[in-house]
Amino acid sequence: MGVKTGTFDNLGGCYDDGSMACLLSTVANCAGALSSGKGWPHGVDDLLSALGVAMGVSRVWIFQTVKLTDSHITQNYAFEWAATPKFKQIGMPMFSMFTNPIDRPEYKTLIESRKQGEWQKIITCEAEPGWLRDVLEVQKIKSMLTIPVMVDNQWWGTLGFDDCERDYDWQDGEISALRIAGYLISNAVLQDKLEARRKQFDILKRITDSNAWSFDFKTGQVWCSYELIYSTPMPMDSLQFSLLGAMRLLHPEDRRQFIKAVRTYVKNGEGVFRHDVRVFNDCGGIQWVELIGSLSKDDSGKPDQLAGIAVDIGSRKQEEERLQEEATTDPLTGVMNRRMFDRALADQVRVSSETKAPFALLLLDIDYFKGLNDKYGHAVGDGALQYFTEICQENLRSNDVIARLGGDEFAVILPSARRDTAYNVGERIRRYVVSKPYISNNTRIFMTTSIGLAYYDGDIASPEAVVRRADMALYAAKKAGRNCLITSTDPRCLAVMAEELDS
Repeated sequence: MGVKTGTFDNLGGCYDDGSMACLLSTVANCAGALSSGKGWPHGVDDLLSALGVAMGVSRVWIFQTVKLTDSHITQNYAFEWAATPKFKQIGMPMFSMFTNPIDRPEYKTLIESRKQGEWQKIITCEAEPGWLRDVLEVQKIKSMLTIPVMVDNQWWGTLGFDDCERDYDWQDGEISALRIAGYLISNAVLQDKLEARRKQFDILKRITDSNAWSFDFKTGQVWCSYELIYSTPMPMDSLQFSLLGAMRLLHPEDRRQFIKAVRTYVKNGEGVFRHDVRVFNDCGGIQWVELIGSLSKDDSGKPDQLAGIAVDIGSRKQEEERLQEEATTDPLTGVMNRRMFDRALADQVRVSSETKAPFALLLLDIDYFKGLNDKYGHAVGDGALQYFTEICQENLRSNDVIARLGGDEFAVILPSARRDTAYNVGERIRRYVVSKPYISNNTRIFMTTSIGLAYYDGDIASPEAVVRRADMALYAAKKAGRNCLITSTDPRCLAVMAEELDS
């Protein structure tokens, strides 16, 4: 026997003979239409029409639950299919965004049942006298089936079937098939919400250059838009990682602080979470992003999800770094400026006071620098200052600190330096300056430097006192003829101090 093929549209035939195959075929065809992109709301209208014809009922409708409290319910007659105009109800004032009190036990039981996701059916003539029977008789409904539409495990609305001509008793198989229709509507609602959020996020992304992310506390999974990691289009809209995998995407220096920030935020549970991190992309590059998010909790009050957006802040970080560099760096030589030197020296004095570790301070002046500027011009003078800085840096250790205090005056902090080490560093700089003239426009410009050295071994109480001792030593070096290094314990420096005291 050969292979038989056919379209799904022809499966099931007509439901007039009560064929379940027809009903299932109708539901399947509507599912295909909804999933192929017709969606909300046009796909739902088609679904109601197909179900109404297949079931032979008078009316198929959807009530959307707009607001539900303990005392009132607000609903909207959102969709309707009617077999003939005489069965049409949508558009009537009584069914347009209407609010009813929940003051009857019968009505409250019905609502509670729908909230639990249960179906309800009734044949009016067999119902007990009461409020519900009266409502159905007023609308000339002989039988009714309602199926709740659940979205995210919440009662979103109700799918209803009214038969105004038959006392029809829906069978289990039919109810099960129509329950699938309820799921299709639920899926259409979710797809519509997702599309609306996607459109909103696309607008937000264009404005802020951001991507979405979330962390699920129950599964430990991290989700993010693929654009956060990949620079080229991908076949999927998003990526999913384990927590460990997500942490590997962060710069190692940022991981500990990020985890600490998340824990603090979750513990406090208030406001908006904000934290800057560096993220590795697919090309091995690094981009700065600000993670902005909020925390949601489950019914028991436990953290459920931390989600938000990741905003590209590369330009902001570059500007921050530029401003930071301007605030802390001498623009001509690129070394630390006076402001940062004061902080660095204060930190060094504090650390040495706590650890009893010694350090030394060098103050250096270029001899007769004003004459050099006057003779060759400021451009050559600037070049000479840069060259002098390079000589100093070449003769310093990796943890030594150099700063330009202003003009031709420089300072060098030598952490953990012994007396002989500090003296040798200063002398090495002085000899290099003498022996390696600065060359500008084929002209050799010779320079010398005077250096004052102060040594800290726990006997100086403040940064100002350290600077004062080094400054006295520098003054003594100039007085001694320049191009020399004098320490604060040198007799020539002590003599200068004594003269100052006498004056």
